[in-house]
Amino acid sequence: MKKDMFVIFIFVLVTVSFLSVVSYGVEATIAKDRMLVVDGQRTFILGLYSPKTDDPEELQTLADAGFNLISISPNEEQLNIAKEHNLMAWTNIYSAIASTDAEIRKQELLKLINLCAGHPSFFVWEQPDEALWNIFLRNNEAKRYKEPQVIREKLSQIADEKLKQELTAELQKAVNLYSKGLWAEGEGIVSQIWQKIGESSPFANYSMANIEKFKAEEWERLHQAYQIIKEVDGKHPVWANHAPRNSMESLRKFSACADIVGCDIYPVPMHPKLRHSDLMDQTMASVGAYTRRMQEIDPQKPVWMVIQGFDWGMLKGDVYERSGSEQKGFRPPTLNEIRFMGFDCIVNGARGILFWGTHYVPRDMKLWADLITFAKEIKSLQSVLSAEDSTQPVNITQDEIFGSGDRGVLVLVKVYQQKPWILLVNEWHECGIRYHLNSPCLSSGQKYREYYTQTEVEVKDNTLTYGIEPQGVQVWQPME
Repeated sequence: MKKDMFVIFIFVLVTVSFLSVVSYGVEATIAKDRMLVVDGQRTFILGLYSPKTDDPEELQTLADAGFNLISISPNEEQLNIAKEHNLMAWTNIYSAIASTDAEIRKQELLKLINLCAGHPSFFVWEQPDEALWNIFLRNNEAKRYKEPQVIREKLSQIADEKLKQELTAELQKAVNLYSKGLWAEGEGIVSQIWQKIGESSPFANYSMANIEKFKAEEWERLHQAYQIIKEVDGKHPVWANHAPRNSMESLRKFSACADIVGCDIYPVPMHPKLRHSDLMDQTMASVGAYTRRMQEIDPQKPVWMVIQGFDWGMLKGDVYERSGSEQKGFRPPTLNEIRFMGFDCIVNGARGILFWGTHYVPRDMKLWADLITFAKEIKSLQSVLSAEDSTQPVNITQDEIFGSGDRGVLVLVKVYQQKPWILLVNEWHECGIRYHLNSPCLSSGQKYREYYTQTEVEVKDNTLTYGIEPQGVQVWQPME
């Protein structure tokens, strides 16, 4: 009995001690309109993956420009560095939940929470990146490409020419079945080939035919982690970044393990060897399309979009060859393209934007300067972007154009200091569009000034009329 009481005492002591650790630091909540609230302040998130945390000058540049969130390795030194520069930090929980043993995962995750959750700079947990898509990726690459190649090498060493020809034909039959999505049939043939060779497959743990089993195992791993975080650390949300892939059904299921959802999408430039978007829309407007897709997963959750901060031509290695990164004809996004992608996210409802790939970018490159310029623009508009959306009806019409026009001008009206600010993007890429924006929130006679060009227009009959260039951005500020 004394032993049991001692165990209970130790458990309570450890629990109380741990909870005292996580009782301070950044407190993040989510408003009803999905905006993040940081220590009571509505905040639009502008984040950056993999900054140079060993370079104080770079970190200060990021903070001064308007970035408010950076990724870090989970250690106290990097947490402290983020705090020194008034930056919030996030970390990925992948390494903590890598084990196949649920109890080990729990203990490792508790260690990570104990390290990060109470630190003044810590803000958000990230689930393993692109977790759902990676299930398909690793099994597809193993079964469709790597295993057949290993078998071909094995067959080349067979002296029995008849057997070699027979097994080569069987392998081709399996590959053809794979190309039709007939995984179980193809994998059955491959299994027989290994038996005839007299060896065990080094890819026995991979299977596209059993993808649902792997999905279920991964979901359980993520769900366990989510529950532990929610039980122990009530002040920091969990974020899931998806790939620009997968079915809505599976995305919804996996997104149940997160408070914030989104995906990455890097569409610049349009290139025959690059299809980062697998939607019909291959233009930059695919960024907005994916933002809408992510919001459809759960309309109550904030969407954070990860957009392009690199040149595809910078990416080297086998992991990137499928995206055509070894090919010529790539270039970095321009400032106008960065601005369009960012605002295409915002106008379509995103509550945060993060840039990936800048660790490849030389700091003396124009792309880096353009990213800093864009961040400064977002900083100057932070109060507007974090303000509530207007609840007034908004109707936008546009003059006929010579194109098909399956995309066009989109608008988001923000209410800042009780006045409507108008954010516009033109998702059509071939020509400018004259538009007519009508809403009861627009008062006749009210003048507006456009943020980037300083153009002034006057509202007439509750309608603001102007034009916007292809894939352009406009921010209309009410004048006094």
